Amino acid sequence: MKLQLLLGTVYKKGLLIRSRSQMSTLVVFDTCTRPQYYADVHQLLALPAGTILRYDYQEKYFSPEALAYLRQLTESDCPIDVVLFYGQFEDYVKGSADPKDRMLDPATSVLIPTRFARLRNVAIEERVGGDGQSRSIVYFHMELAGFPNPDSPAIRPLLDTLAEKRELPFEKWVALAPEGADLAAFRQDDAKFWSKVVDRLATPPSQFHGDVFWRIDHLEKVGFTQKRTLRPRPRHTNRFGDLEFWSDYNLDPLSRYRLALSNFVPTVEGKDLPSGAAITIKADDTEQLTLPEAKQEFRRNASTQFKIGVKLVTDIAPRHIVLSVRTDLPGHATSYMPGSLADISVMTRISGYRVASALALALPGVAMVAGAAGLIKTDVPLALVAGVSGALLSFFGYVVFTGKIKLPGSKD
Repeated sequence: MKLQLLLGTVYKKGLLIRSRSQMSTLVVFDTCTRPQYYADVHQLLALPAGTILRYDYQEKYFSPEALAYLRQLTESDCPIDVVLFYGQFEDYVKGSADPKDRMLDPATSVLIPTRFARLRNVAIEERVGGDGQSRSIVYFHMELAGFPNPDSPAIRPLLDTLAEKRELPFEKWVALAPEGADLAAFRQDDAKFWSKVVDRLATPPSQFHGDVFWRIDHLEKVGFTQKRTLRPRPRHTNRFGDLEFWSDYNLDPLSRYRLALSNFVPTVEGKDLPSGAAITIKADDTEQLTLPEAKQEFRRNASTQFKIGVKLVTDIAPRHIVLSVRTDLPGHATSYMPGSLADISVMTRISGYRVASALALALPGVAMVAGAAGLIKTDVPLALVAGVSGALLSFFGYVVFTGKIKLPGSKD
């Protein structure tokens, strides 16, 4: 078995399984025939690199090879490259029923690469239908990266090959990149092609025509003399195979941050913006965060910045807070989002370094105060010195614990 893997392919339960080096890329399609799936694409385009995003599909929407591969995937196999596409028929109208008995044709359908990502986790929820057949749900978590060039000449050959294998919607939504496919153009780690992707997605007959588009550029910590850009970190409780798998921005107590957004008005929409379009932000837990400006007007091809403040934090256990950024459009009457949206997770807590430093100050302080009480009858001057010194140490331990004093070299 090991020799066969090294040489290339093996057969498992009647399916052809290739080695990891030969089968290292998933191709995933969105078709957005439901409001929640429509929102998925807007979020896919708006979230910053490093964010972990979960997708899920019923097993029947996977090609046999892709399903078999994901079922045998282990943590050591990850990350696996993922290329995401949006697809629809040219005659599809937003809100219409799912197309039946048709498959997208690369020559006549809308097919746009939207994002490059890396698979970090797979979880399978085994289900059996009333007919006794497997109806399992496959969840996969992707760490988002950059945006592919939608004009790349490598796109059409990839799609044509998948079409020949009948691995395009509305037959299959998740497949493996064919052997020998040129995938270099899809592996992007920056945002330079984001506006191109948006332009393609907003061009008729795409159902996204007329929407508002922006993306989160970065989250930065604002100090007195400098700024520091943060990157989301995988949560330390993540376990391969779990349904929940997260990335968080770690925020310091009593600190200030700025969430920077870049927006773009697609070329096909000209200079006109939807009247009253705005961007809003809210947190699902406001006990530890302040958001001075919850809503800002959408400005053409400009940057929007939301200030975020962290209050006094006394929790040793981490507290996870979701920041929801949305497009707000007055009078929008449908259940389909009018534009971009993004949910990011932030974490606040007191670090172990801060707790240890606080205890190192407070415990000797308490001991000195207790000792001073015993000396008060025999040596009043020494008792006063010990008492005052102990009280000061205890006080500084408190302010270090609450975050009112910044520690040298601290990252909490």
